[in-house]
Amino acid sequence: MQHKINNQKSFEYCKKSADLGNASGMSNVGDHYTYGQGVNQDYNKAFEYYKKSANIGSSKSAMYNVADCYRNGIGTKRDIQNANYWFRKYKSLLKTNKSPDHINPELKRILDDKRFKLSWIDYKEFNDFEEEGKGGFATVYSANWFDRINDTWKYVAFKVIHNSNENEHEFIQELKNCCEIGYSNPSFLECHGVSRNDDVDYIIVMGIAPKGSLRQNLVEVSQLEWKDKLNI
Repeated sequence: MQHKINNQKSFEYCKKSADLGNASGMSNVGDHYTYGQGVNQDYNKAFEYYKKSANIGSSKSAMYNVADCYRNGIGTKRDIQNANYWFRKYKSLLKTNKSPDHINPELKRILDDKRFKLSWIDYKEFNDFEEEGKGGFATVYSANWFDRINDTWKYVAFKVIHNSNENEHEFIQELKNCCEIGYSNPSFLECHGVSRNDDVDYIIVMGIAPKGSLRQNLVEVSQLEWKDKLNI
């Protein structure tokens, strides 16, 4: 009962803030409607408040949620063009970790390309690993990642490229193609950056839009030939 009262008070506080034109308040009201906390669940109203907040231009979470709603048809009609627009707006506000100077120069150029907004990610920032698919070229995992520079948790996929420490060229080509797909179609694939595990294999860290289950989608993407990926 106390938890319910607290949720109601939180909703009322956020609603007052939203009514005063506060972008964070609007985004928080959207969350309350999304999860039915302190108010009846209503995806249409959630989308309405997320959109109001996103249009102000300061709330990354609202922009992401608007994009996600458009991508999945939650509270609004599914619209991939608008989803891509808002994912790009969201990505443009993200901060990134600087790439180290000692890495392959070609890899560094990709990481520093402002179009892609990639980070060099410390492997220790990942936890709750679960293997999702394995092939001769790579193993795909899901994991939780605490994005320290943006102060947020993200559920991500990462692709460990086998023996990439010995064959950097293949890894760099794989990364380039991931980045190009993510740049042209961010509602399908988002490339967060690059990491290395204890075996010094390179890792491509991604957030992938659902196409059925996460497991099915990750396995499909990991096994596709690049000529097929580029036509997604």
